[in-house]
Amino acid sequence: MKATKITVGILMILISILILIQSMAAGFVNSVENNGHTSGSAGVIMSFAYLLCGILYLATQKMKSIGGDIATAAILILFGLISLASADKNFGDLTIWIWLGFIIGTGFLTWHILINRKQSNNQPPRIRQQYNQNNYQEPNQQNYYGQTNNQNSNQRPMSRTEMRRHKHK
Repeated sequence: MKATKITVGILMILISILILIQSMAAGFVNSVENNGHTSGSAGVIMSFAYLLCGILYLATQKMKSIGGDIATAAILILFGLISLASADKNFGDLTIWIWLGFIIGTGFLTWHILINRKQSNNQPPRIRQQYNQNNYQEPNQQNYYGQTNNQNSNQRPMSRTEMRRHKHK
């Protein structure tokens, strides 16, 4: 997913530049003809959404949480609806960019949800760790964190935080 987010993020930034150039041209034509169309402004809004989402995809490429995908889907849908409401036939490509934004935003969100669901189904259930595991083990047996239960030592048992640190070393 990391490589896909990098690729899509870069492509969205490049597409935002293309949309901005098209919308500036459409806005210029609208102002020269004085026809009252607003598709150029709607294109600028959609260009900003693509730029923002491209940056978000690049910034959240390593994150396993779903927050970045929720944010980009919300941005693309919200800005897409605003642009769709103010788009007209003068700038026909804008509807294509809006629908592409809808597909990208909801597609990544759905994909991330499905991946998280698949990973949670494949993981074994967590073994409940007792706060003081030494009471439940045989003498000199190692626990999950590599501690040995030595009945004769005067050492205090490790806390959960110490056990996690010891495990990751």
